[in-house]
Amino acid sequence: MDKKTLTISFISIFFTFLLLFGIYKLINQPVQTDFPQTKQIKSTDHIRWSPEKKNILVEYSDLQCPSCKGAHEFLKTIEASGSADFEITKKVTFVFRYFPLFQIHDKANIAAYAAEAAGIQDKFWEMTDLLFTNQQTWGTSNNPKDFFLKYAEELKLNVDQFKKDSDSTEVKNRVNEDLREAEQMGVNSTPTFFLNGQKVDVNSYDEFKKKLKEL
Repeated sequence: MDKKTLTISFISIFFTFLLLFGIYKLINQPVQTDFPQTKQIKSTDHIRWSPEKKNILVEYSDLQCPSCKGAHEFLKTIEASGSADFEITKKVTFVFRYFPLFQIHDKANIAAYAAEAAGIQDKFWEMTDLLFTNQQTWGTSNNPKDFFLKYAEELKLNVDQFKKDSDSTEVKNRVNEDLREAEQMGVNSTPTFFLNGQKVDVNSYDEFKKKLKEL
């Protein structure tokens, strides 16, 4: 075997080793199971249910996402007056955070801005109720902001202030803050839930409800 052939063989073996080593490291890389960002409640978070903060349930949600609408309806059944599951709200603090999938939902960002702007006037939850309930209407409209203004009027908001806040840098930064945080944790779909710092795989809402009841 001549010197040139030996050199080529050595290089081939070297790069094969690097490739195999890289695959080994990738396969054996520890999977992150604890997400401390979801154990802390920020001053800008929207929270409801228990004020105790002993069990923290964080949802990253997209207001234009049909599955998020389903999650919203599920959570509403838990907190409904007379619900057999109402006890959950006494021991769980629920936190809503934004994760607009703007790549596939073209109105997700502006819907989030509308919700955050309503929150400035203490009507965040009421606005998200309207946005999810009427998702199909504004989600297929060429002028969704017209519907957002209508909802603001229904909620008796200061509409001029609502319009100003919806377009403000402050509100956009607030939404983007949640988005960046979620991306850093590897969130790539909605809804995504974290319970006490652990990601929850929601295979069925009955199983999810059982998990919450067992806390």
